[in-house]
Amino acid sequence: MKKALIAWAGMASLLMANDPLVTELGSLNIIQESQIRVLKVKDEGDVYLIKGEPTKVAPGQFKQPFDFYVTKDKKILIAGNGTYTQTGERVSFPLDKNIIEGKEAFSYGTGGSVLYVFTDPECSYCKQFEKKMETLKDKYTFKIYLFPLPFHAEAIPMSKWIFKGKDSNQMGERLIAVAKGSTEYKNLVLSPDEEKQLTAKIERQKEIAKEAEIRATPTVLDGRLNKINWSTL
Repeated sequence: MKKALIAWAGMASLLMANDPLVTELGSLNIIQESQIRVLKVKDEGDVYLIKGEPTKVAPGQFKQPFDFYVTKDKKILIAGNGTYTQTGERVSFPLDKNIIEGKEAFSYGTGGSVLYVFTDPECSYCKQFEKKMETLKDKYTFKIYLFPLPFHAEAIPMSKWIFKGKDSNQMGERLIAVAKGSTEYKNLVLSPDEEKQLTAKIERQKEIAKEAEIRATPTVLDGRLNKINWSTL
C-alpha cells in the first residue's frame, strides 16, 4: 500500500462510466450495499481512485459526488482523501478545462499568471481573499466565477449588483467594494427583464461550479487547475 499514493500522474489512466472496469467495480457487494453509483475510475498504481455518488438522497438534497479507493485486488475499500507522499498534493481526478475555460463571470487584474476563483460575495473568507486580490492584480489575472451559496441570503443580490458593472474592471471593483463592506447593492433596481437575465446568469455560474465539483468558497485554482492555498499568495 505504500506505493498507492505516489503513482506518477503521467501513468494514471482515467476510465469513464462506459468502461467495463467501472461496471465491475460498481458491482462489488460493498458498493452495491452502500447504494453508491460509480461514475469514473482513475488508476493510481496499487489502488483505484473512484468517483461515486449516492443512488438515493433525502428529498430536497442533491447527489454530492465523493472520492474513495479500492485496492487492485478488490479486497479493501478505503474511504476519504489521499495525498501523494512525494509532493503533498491531494490525489484527485483532473478537472476538464473545457468546463470552466472562457465561462468566467468576468476577469480582474492584468498579471501574466492566471488564477481561477470561485467565490461567494457574502462569504467571510472570500472577502478576505477578494481584498487581497486588489494588491495582486498586477501579478495575476483572476478569472472570477460567482458562486452564491444557498445559505447566504445576500449573496444573490450582491452578485446581481456586481454583474451590473459596466465592464470586467468595474465588476471586479464592485466585488472588492462588497468585500470591504459596501451595501450599495441594496439600492439596485432592476426591470423584470434585467432580473430574469441576471438570475439566469447566476444560475449558469452555479451550474459551472457544480460541473467542476466545486463545493466550497473561496476555491482558487492555478493555471494547471490544481487547488491552491489562497492565503499563501
